[in-house]
Amino acid sequence: MAIKHLLPAALAVAVLAVPAAAYAAPSPDVPRPTPSSSTVQDRNSATVAPEPTASDKRRPSARPTVPQSRPSENTRQAQVTQAEAKRLEDFWTPARMDQAKPVAEQAEREAKLPPEAREPRRQSMSPSHPFKGIKQVGTFFYQEDDQYRFCAGTVVPSPGKNIVATAAHCFDSSDRVTKLVFVPQHHEAEPRPHGVFPISVGKIYMDPAYITPGGDKAYTDLDFAFLQTSPRSDGKKVEEVVGAIPLALNAGFDHPDTQVIGYPYLPGMDGYKPKQNPLTCTTPLKEFTTASADGWKGGTFAEVNCDGYVSGTSGGPFLIKKDGGLALAGVTGGWKTGGHSPDTSYSSYFDNDVKRVFDAAVAGKQPPTRSILPGAETWKHAEEIASGYFALDGEDVPNDRMDMFVLWSDGELTVYRGASADRGHFDKEYKIKGPNAQWGDHAVEVTAGDFTGDNGSDLIVRWSDGELTLYPSVDEKGFHGEKQLQPPNATWKHAEAITAGRFSANKWQDDLVVRWSDGELSLYTDVSDKGLGKETKVVAPNKLWTHATEIGAGDYTGNDNWDLIVRWSDGELTNYQDFTGGAPWGENKLHGPDSTWTHALIVSGGDYSDNPHADDTIVRWSDGELTLYTDGNAQSIGRENRLVSP
Repeated sequence: MAIKHLLPAALAVAVLAVPAAAYAAPSPDVPRPTPSSSTVQDRNSATVAPEPTASDKRRPSARPTVPQSRPSENTRQAQVTQAEAKRLEDFWTPARMDQAKPVAEQAEREAKLPPEAREPRRQSMSPSHPFKGIKQVGTFFYQEDDQYRFCAGTVVPSPGKNIVATAAHCFDSSDRVTKLVFVPQHHEAEPRPHGVFPISVGKIYMDPAYITPGGDKAYTDLDFAFLQTSPRSDGKKVEEVVGAIPLALNAGFDHPDTQVIGYPYLPGMDGYKPKQNPLTCTTPLKEFTTASADGWKGGTFAEVNCDGYVSGTSGGPFLIKKDGGLALAGVTGGWKTGGHSPDTSYSSYFDNDVKRVFDAAVAGKQPPTRSILPGAETWKHAEEIASGYFALDGEDVPNDRMDMFVLWSDGELTVYRGASADRGHFDKEYKIKGPNAQWGDHAVEVTAGDFTGDNGSDLIVRWSDGELTLYPSVDEKGFHGEKQLQPPNATWKHAEAITAGRFSANKWQDDLVVRWSDGELSLYTDVSDKGLGKETKVVAPNKLWTHATEIGAGDYTGNDNWDLIVRWSDGELTNYQDFTGGAPWGENKLHGPDSTWTHALIVSGGDYSDNPHADDTIVRWSDGELTLYTDGNAQSIGRENRLVSP
């Protein structure tokens, strides 16, 4: 197909009616930048560059400053008042504490053990003995329905002096927890030596994957949690009263004198009656690696061997020696929620995932899901993101989520396979091409669609010299040929924003919307390896559309035709519903001018959530944050899911 300025006159379709709001004056609240002086005539008369240069790239090297705020923030729950703390202190009498039993998961599994498995093998285990405990380690007490429960915890240092570490299975999604408190150094002779510290609703923090149904078996490496306590009734914070034991992250397994503390409870077992006195043991820490078995996901765990560590020891600390003191290297949990025998206990290995959840607890926000995505500093170098079906080794291709194709500033090309939310939305990385000058210096616009009708995704790339290339059926193995849709030319050098979607009658995502440097908006329908299809001039050259900084596409309103998402230069976000290139198509203002959204440098629509619609949006921010907005509609961009924190 000939380049734009050589098209026959019959193909130049008249400008269609545009919603009145589309030509409204720019918002006075945020000044819009001066638009390019290029016109259609400028584009047609421009000289084709014989060799592209890096300076042709549209994106500036300098990034805007870090946004001061985000479109939404998690609501923080208020702390327990001193009066409420006093009521909880009065509620948890020694008699009620004495009635508490271990968490249901541990109790049920211990009940299934044969009698011989309940007896400790003291000859091969390190000896254990009751003691009065240490002040940084204590017990959580709470009410679950009509039953009182308990689990162990350890105070760790935090800016708010209020964080306690424990096992996630102590507070998983099946628990209906009320009247939750932490009692440091609880023991029978002195049940509340340092007082009672309440925990309000919403102050339990663990990886979101763990609280999904079956999460304790599927995510054995994530069996840790942090709870944010409120001050006791006199206003003092827990760390101010008892101190704290620092976390030991990525500390390995070579720790011969590890102290293990727990609160065992198994009626009828000699020496370990339900008195809730702490038990201590010093033993070597070991590395335990196992395959998956009995529905439990295998992996590598920390292991200790102490006799008598039965039901009730969940959440108790593995304390190693470090820097002249103690450090927390694990909590009883992980593999089979800590083990199914009274003499061997396990912990999820304390690695960077522990820090991720801890940081969220300190901030008072639920942690993001674990992800294979790189950090924010890396994402500052993401130049383009295309949403499509690139990874073919998924378990359910017909109902698959979309994947992210990323062009990095050094030319590296990467695909991140889409996955469920409990797997962090993306679960595998494929390097399609290493760093290279061709893509790094000359690929300006990248979009994905199904232009060849094979249900997989193809890429269209606009190069700095105006060439337009189709790469069919891109997958995790790389490229499978290429087709030149436009040779190097002056016209397409002015294509400043391109997106693909389903804007015509067929079922394929094979239509292109192009925003030109002079504000003209064009629609190319039924694009294929044969050419650019039919061109419709949707909006004539104008000043307003030069401010359409980012455009994306998706099926946000649930009809046959897809919608356009436009991020304007002042941060306004607009959904153009059922976009066809002709009248009528609706305009939905998702939000007005917003200084935060001026930092949304990449906006890519696609299908990344459970429903089968392409109503989700990936946003890459100027500070490297990556956000997924799921289940968008005509009123909202969707629910915010932070994938990468700045």
